[in-house]
Amino acid sequence: METLPTETDPPMGGTTYQRVRDRIRRDIISGRIAPGSRLKIADLALLYGLSQMPVREALQQLQGEGLVTLSPNRGASVRRMDARFIRNLFDIREALEGFLTFQAAPCVTADLIDRLRAIQRRYDALVTADDRLALESVNREFHEAILGVTGNAEAMRLLDQHTAIIGVLRSRHGYAPGRLAIIQQEHWSLIEALERRDAAAAQAIHALHVRRAGDDMLAMMQKDQA
Repeated sequence: METLPTETDPPMGGTTYQRVRDRIRRDIISGRIAPGSRLKIADLALLYGLSQMPVREALQQLQGEGLVTLSPNRGASVRRMDARFIRNLFDIREALEGFLTFQAAPCVTADLIDRLRAIQRRYDALVTADDRLALESVNREFHEAILGVTGNAEAMRLLDQHTAIIGVLRSRHGYAPGRLAIIQQEHWSLIEALERRDAAAAQAIHALHVRRAGDDMLAMMQKDQA
């Protein structure tokens, strides 16, 4: 494994495979463990002060998330976040977020609409201030407020994993010129559709929003690699 966290990292606070999984996931999506790096179970077990079993289980789960590949000959390695991986990720999000928005629309209350407007006004102010770091947090709050209405914890957990990956990639590659203004328009249109409880319109707006986000991400990655 080419890159490993340093000894200055904080302790995991436990020895279960879930904690190991979370630690490895964080190091992968932050780039501290480089794409393509081999993940040797013995090395990771030594690094984290654990037996090899929870490390092996953690890598198997990360394979299920698409971050790690397991090969009978090469063992585990970090998946390269290429264009196909990113496109697949956003395709999943487009279908899932659109569907959840359709489910959420009939349950929308006046209080939720007020909350969404308040969140979006904060987002608009951050765009004006060009505070990219805070934007990601507020954007996440906006979408979770909508999708959380469905009570689908499993779907939210999957989206949360994607959000962590996307957040790291956004911090590296940024947005195309004019994209943030389009996001603002899309968010306000989504609020209006939800206020009308127009499930079909809200689903279409949210799905298009995610598709455009994926297109923008891929375009920025391609630009940086040119």
